[in-house]
Amino acid sequence: MKQFANEEDADLSMILADMAAEFLDSCEDRLEEIDNALDRLRSSNGTSANDVLEIKRHIHSLKGLGTTFGFSSISLLAHALEDYFEALFEADENGIHDVQHFVDRMREVADSRVNWADTTVAQIIHDMPLSAKRRTVRKDGVALSILVLMPKGLQRKIVASELSQFGFRVLTAENSIDAIEKALRLRPDLFMASLILDDLTGQELAGIFYAIKSTSENPFLLVTSTDMDEQERSDLPPNVSVLRKGPSFAKDLMAFFKSKAYATN
Repeated sequence: MKQFANEEDADLSMILADMAAEFLDSCEDRLEEIDNALDRLRSSNGTSANDVLEIKRHIHSLKGLGTTFGFSSISLLAHALEDYFEALFEADENGIHDVQHFVDRMREVADSRVNWADTTVAQIIHDMPLSAKRRTVRKDGVALSILVLMPKGLQRKIVASELSQFGFRVLTAENSIDAIEKALRLRPDLFMASLILDDLTGQELAGIFYAIKSTSENPFLLVTSTDMDEQERSDLPPNVSVLRKGPSFAKDLMAFFKSKAYATN
């Protein structure tokens, strides 16, 4: 039995344990509601927009609450499911099957009553089969993932969808702090960020990733709508490639992937 230094510590530990238990009970209720919504989508051939919105609402709540109550593994899985909705989801048989797969993994965590290690969750997300993904990008036989930090909106959705269709496992970040946390916890293979962000610049974020040993060699794609002069480019870390928005963006992106010898299957 765990020994506490004083009664206050014991009381606090009990309160936190009760809160975690309440969260897990709430999590299981939300997952059941998602199951019911998925069943309705199956029976309606995916025509109920309200059911999709209900699923997204529950997932967003689980993403926010998981870390608060000591279950960051549920938050990571929920965030990965939000990324799937943004990049790949269509309300068809494949989409419904994929969402169910994410939900089942979250239920396994909740049923275990134990927060799983980041490395375990990262591997689960990395290995999760997706029916909607027709191909996978590989380097030396290993499937690749990319972390995208761009302002939330149509442009990010289009880029994420294109990257997913090309074969990447796409992860998104809401801000620079979130990007750094996900880089350290989920270990994506590549990074993509806009030059102009709400907190740091994409150039500053690239410098941070280059300074971190575990991410220093990962390719970093810096997306900009303006030209960078020679001095600005020379100040970038050696792992950074600049992609300019415009008519040739998709072509330049594909050329970059080809230069890295990425293969799809």
